[in-house]
Parts: sequence; structure tokens; C-alpha cells
Amino acid sequence: MHTKIKWKPFNSLINEKDIQEILKLRSKVQMPTISIDRIEEINYTLSTVVNNENKNIEVKYYDNFSLKTITGKLKLINRLEKYILVNSTRIYFKFIINIKLL
Repeated sequence: MHTKIKWKPFNSLINEKDIQEILKLRSKVQMPTISIDRIEEINYTLSTVVNNENKNIEVKYYDNFSLKTITGKLKLINRLEKYILVNSTRIYFKFIINIKLL
């Protein structure tokens, strides 16, 4: 006698979880190299912001394989630990790509 075997579909397509993982890997960005001129511009902008405490700034920075932008007031420049505090976000100097005064 033959036993009935339940039919199971063959999964030939990539499932949704795999697709999301592939898209996540594709969207990863390597940390950009910043020129000495850009570093000098960032330092100049930071010194300008310190003199104009009421100005908002926009900071573009690298974080965890992506580029992010934050807008707000500069709360603190910690030269010892090498970071700035914008709103409540700590951004280390080495990850800053650009700063604009608004």
C-alpha cells in the first residue's frame, strides 16, 4: 500500500527576510575620507557657532554604515573626548562630514 505524502511547495524564490538583508547590505556606506581643507572648514564653522550660541546648525555625519543629518543647537564641544553634542546626540569629530550654519 502507498502512503500519502503531503505535497510541499519548493521554495525556489528568495523569501522576504533574505531580500531585506540583501537591501540592507547594499545600502551600507563606507566612511568617506575627509580632506584637510574640509577639516579646516568644519573647525572654522564650529568656532563661528561658539560665538553665535543662538544659531541652529545642520551636521552631516557618518554613523553605523550610513550617512545621517541632524539639525539643532550645539550644546557642547568636548575637545578632550573629541565630540560635539547637538540636541542630545553625541557626534565624534572623526565622523563629522559637514557642518552648516542655518
